[in-house]
Amino acid sequence: MLKTILMLGAGLEQAIAIKEAKKLGLNVVACDQDKNALGFKYADVSIVIDITNIDLVLDVAIQNKVHGIFTHAVEIPHIVAEVAAILGLPGIPPNIAHRATNKIQRIAHLTDNGIPCAKFEIANNRDELLNKAKKIGFPLVLKPVDSAGARGVQLVSDEIDLIAAYKEAIKYSKEKQVLLEEVLRGPEISTESVVYKGVVHTFAFADRNYDKSEQFRPFFIEDGINYPSNLSNEMQKSIHILVEKTIKILDIKFGAAKGDIIIDKGVPKIIEMAVRTSGGWFGAGSIPAATGCNMLKPLIQMAVGDVPDLEALKPTRNLGCAQRYIIPVQEGVVTKIIGYKEALNEEGIAMSELFLPKIGDYIHLAKSHSDRFGQIICTAKTREDAIKSCESAVSKIKIEVKSGKVHE
Repeated sequence: MLKTILMLGAGLEQAIAIKEAKKLGLNVVACDQDKNALGFKYADVSIVIDITNIDLVLDVAIQNKVHGIFTHAVEIPHIVAEVAAILGLPGIPPNIAHRATNKIQRIAHLTDNGIPCAKFEIANNRDELLNKAKKIGFPLVLKPVDSAGARGVQLVSDEIDLIAAYKEAIKYSKEKQVLLEEVLRGPEISTESVVYKGVVHTFAFADRNYDKSEQFRPFFIEDGINYPSNLSNEMQKSIHILVEKTIKILDIKFGAAKGDIIIDKGVPKIIEMAVRTSGGWFGAGSIPAATGCNMLKPLIQMAVGDVPDLEALKPTRNLGCAQRYIIPVQEGVVTKIIGYKEALNEEGIAMSELFLPKIGDYIHLAKSHSDRFGQIICTAKTREDAIKSCESAVSKIKIEVKSGKVHE
């Protein structure tokens, strides 16, 4: 019998998962708020709804008699888990999904169970803010407890910046709570794992690129990844052990687990471990380009109750890989965009997605990952050659604004 999967999200990244589901012979019902979402082009049924509204999602799932529910690169694992639990579909328990999604619940649980993380405090309202900040000490990192894509995350240098940072952060928090963390400094790593029957399969491991971080202060803007990692084999092994331990402490026994790790004073610490696939074309872009690993195949199979093809997580090649984003670095009205055709002719491009602004659009300096205008992934025999090609491609794209400044 042809099985039906409900895909929540049908944007550029989600279209990759929808196409993978079709390759697996599934009937795909796709939902998105955007009636023009690219993924609708590949789905069997397209429905425009708010995918964060559990009642609407549940209605769609029931009406279409789905055998599974899945989302790729969207921070709604709790919605997926709730609907799956109500309908008796494969998934993780809702309480596990909530704990791994809410930043406060997650860091508290990990810290209580001996996982190295940043020291933290919770501010439930503005009145608590200063006292909690003083406990951490300045500088500190301020985060909304329930946002993704670095929205509202800022470096706070002193008391003067604290209130402004708080006002910005709670725009992205339904809970109206913020997390205050000590500043950790050091190399950062992204990982991606698939968990099946409690066994952790970590197939993706790459260095996060923050070369332009000073340009975007006080916000934290990642500019892609570099693969393979430059870390020592010993450090990589330590991080793999920490990732597996963290996943087990969070009681994640099924599905995706996406990790961010920082090496602070020589000690690997967990920044994030989420029960979802990564956004930003990491696990379904850079890593497949470099290694041939396909996480979406087993994850989608698991979502509809099929035995997953875990062989799809094994590398079939080992190329150097680099990813870079097109990130706005000035504010103003766009007057000209040049070089994007030349950029896409660069040698070694394995994937590109450009969603550049239009002439006349008003743009501003990036404050979160949602402000980026596209990405380019390049592969080569070595990491260094991949970086060279990727940065050369991105440098060709120039976005001019009325101020006369040009995107670099």
